[in-house]
Amino acid sequence: MQQPLRFKISSWRQLPQVQSNNSKKLHIHVTDFVQSHRLHGFRISVEHEELGTLFAYILDADGTIVTPYPNNGQQFGPDVILAELARFGFLVEYKQSKNLPGDQLTFLMTLNQLHFDKIRVMPVWDTTTGVKEFTNHIVVFQAAQHSNWLNNGYSPSIAEYTSGLTAGSAMDIGVISEAQGMDWSWLAGWVGSIPDILAENAEMSL
Repeated sequence: MQQPLRFKISSWRQLPQVQSNNSKKLHIHVTDFVQSHRLHGFRISVEHEELGTLFAYILDADGTIVTPYPNNGQQFGPDVILAELARFGFLVEYKQSKNLPGDQLTFLMTLNQLHFDKIRVMPVWDTTTGVKEFTNHIVVFQAAQHSNWLNNGYSPSIAEYTSGLTAGSAMDIGVISEAQGMDWSWLAGWVGSIPDILAENAEMSL
């Protein structure tokens, strides 16, 4: 009996290379939404050549047409996404932080030297418009100063977030990352340990 195809990826952007065990007419597509204020995020979709879109999910969805999850609910984590892909025959193992590009690793080394030990995609809420609105940020922080932020389901207020930036115990790296073309989509659904990420990538280079 022929063994099913299995794939290992280190970035969601590698998903289009993955083949389905169920049908040759099934394909995975990924799309970045970055140019419009209406929608920011990273879409993963399963497409059938005849039946169309069978599954789609947008990681880190944000923008004027997106309503945040109620009660600080979490988006799909990697395990849920991989389980959905497996239903269509895409057997994928996702090693989230390995095989990162050299410039991204150098950036993380610098952040580590600045004593930032955690990194995550963090929704920050604000009510200045009279409505509780969430905006996603790529944030590195010192765990000892922000223990609540270690819970990936926790979203700080804009005041708490700004206080961390002002104190120097947190840094928003979103603008720098976007300018350098860095991909942090693999952080979706978890809080990364910067020392562990660096160690894992060092092991991969041996």
